[in-house]
Amino acid sequence: MREEYIYLDHYRTTPLKEEIFEKMKPYFNEHFWLPASFTSTGTEISEVIERSKKAILNAFGLRKGNVIFTSGGTLANNLVIHGLLRDADLQHTHLIASKVDHLSILKPYGYYKKKGTKVTLLNTDENGYVALDELRASLTRDTRLVAITYVNHTIGTVQNVKEIIDIVKNYNDKIMILVDGCEAVNSVKIDLSQLDIDFLTLSGHKIYGPKGTGAVIARDAKNLKPVIFGFVETSPYTPGAENIPGIVGISESVKFAVENRERYVKHCSDIQHYLVDKMEKNISDIVLNGPKIGERAVDNVNYSIRYIEGESITLFLDFEDIVVATGSACASSDLKVNYILSAIGRDHEMAHGSIRLTLGWDNTKKQIDVFIDKLIPIVERLRKQSTISRVRVGG
Repeated sequence: MREEYIYLDHYRTTPLKEEIFEKMKPYFNEHFWLPASFTSTGTEISEVIERSKKAILNAFGLRKGNVIFTSGGTLANNLVIHGLLRDADLQHTHLIASKVDHLSILKPYGYYKKKGTKVTLLNTDENGYVALDELRASLTRDTRLVAITYVNHTIGTVQNVKEIIDIVKNYNDKIMILVDGCEAVNSVKIDLSQLDIDFLTLSGHKIYGPKGTGAVIARDAKNLKPVIFGFVETSPYTPGAENIPGIVGISESVKFAVENRERYVKHCSDIQHYLVDKMEKNISDIVLNGPKIGERAVDNVNYSIRYIEGESITLFLDFEDIVVATGSACASSDLKVNYILSAIGRDHEMAHGSIRLTLGWDNTKKQIDVFIDKLIPIVERLRKQSTISRVRVGG
């Protein structure tokens, strides 16, 4: 990305930190080997993998557990869901998630629903919080898995994970809990010694690590069956050659995120408050989607700008070298109404007029000033051209 770009799309992906890349470099060329128990080079790489696993476990407060390295958060969620259900009696299995969870949870659930598995998708309130009374009422003796997206990737809702876990485990402590932590690690303290999470999933490129990396942290993997098959070097869940630079990279990015979380929260919170203040003062007829500032993730802002399309705003901002997202970045290749905004009660117009602004280490108040200065005339121009605007506001 060119330096002059203003990047406000950190929930889509983040740049690889230079210090993390430096830690990865030796494993591309100098120490390019793969693990093997009978050679010194293989033993060295096996030790690198084990150190990386321990670093991740320690970062989340665990002394023991299993870390399964994957190619990203989507594969991590799929490995857990399919692995738990591989040998299950699908006609007597019940899955629970919410209507605002990530598609890497909802699509596998949809697959099993077609096979006869009972699937409950919980409603949320207008801010995206899971309806806890519905959760209590939905639990049955067949419930096998409850999945939760810790921080919503579109509207920044931080679910009350502990309360959800307590409800589930008090009903039946054998029900598995899967928490998608991909957007949470930068800004939310996740202590697995205090949270009874069975599986936590991560994505490297969301936390300033390398793309194509992810992980499942399994408190106990005994109930997880392999669903991908081939030559097993170190893990039965991900056979084939290990991505050693990626493993080093994601472990370093986890350590970086956890060690710098307080600084990150302060930095992004300052920028978030400044951004929202500027938006509210300079752009009329806007609605904040998701929880209010102070209750949502510090690196997320999502507005519906009334009477115009979010896609048009995004395109015109791109002409100005400003990168934002519209709707959900993981589901925005078509113009369908964003399913998360629909779930929280936004109508077609409001959902289509949404832009998502997600913050990171590189953002500054000066960048926000430039963004607002560019956004004001774009909104004015698009509203003048909009049939909806003329009908609603007499333009």
